[in-house]
Amino acid sequence: MGITGRYAALVEQVKNGYELAFSDLNKTSKIQLQLKQLDDASDATQTVQLMESLNSSDNPIALLGGAGSDLHAAAAAVADKNKTPYLGIAFALLSVHQQGFKYLFSPFPKSPQIAVTTFDMFDTLSPKPSKVATFHEKTDWGAELSGLWKQEAQKRGYEVVTDEEYTPGATDYSSLILKAKGANADVLLSLPTPPDGIALQKQLKELDYLPKMTVFIRAADSLIWGQNLGKDGDYVLNAPGWSPQLKFPGVSQVVDEHQAAYNKSAEALVG
Repeated sequence: MGITGRYAALVEQVKNGYELAFSDLNKTSKIQLQLKQLDDASDATQTVQLMESLNSSDNPIALLGGAGSDLHAAAAAVADKNKTPYLGIAFALLSVHQQGFKYLFSPFPKSPQIAVTTFDMFDTLSPKPSKVATFHEKTDWGAELSGLWKQEAQKRGYEVVTDEEYTPGATDYSSLILKAKGANADVLLSLPTPPDGIALQKQLKELDYLPKMTVFIRAADSLIWGQNLGKDGDYVLNAPGWSPQLKFPGVSQVVDEHQAAYNKSAEALVG
């Protein structure tokens, strides 16, 4: 898991969820399960290396991933080769699931669901937004979700006025922002990592472009968003897949146990 690096803020939530789950299971299980946590620094090359090393030294019964579709995609092939079940959380990339892997599992909404529900929400508004801008990172997931957003927008009569790509870890987003601002986009859709999203949001304010609606998948999923941006981070929408406010069975137990274990509220990826 990316305990450090660009996905660290997301992985902390996933890690806490795993720890609570193992604690709960071991209270009643006759066989005590051991959770071994390794840090891949949010780097896919290290993900593969650690998985291969674990397979040789520990012979794990299952592998649990952290966050980031690119890391999960790299892990899926290794898990399948070694015939070890792999569970990927915070993993929206659909294309990996279409490659025939038999040991890959992921209880998380995929890109088509995110694209559809994004525009389902827009369609409920009155007046509806009309002009859409997308900023997507240069990754498989960036291309996949951005493409689906554009398809959904065009199908429903929205105008995609700009579709811009950037390299993960970029520090200057001014050219993207000015294009969207110049096109009068009233909706901005993007899927940045937390560090990229925070930098992007700061530059949006600096360039005096705050769309009527901003959807940042991933970046706004953790408390560091508000801690770094304060009120400048308000009114940005996300789609984390879970919420401590849900009324489903077991949610309140997770929330209470998380508060007791970590002395803070459960965030969006804990569940």
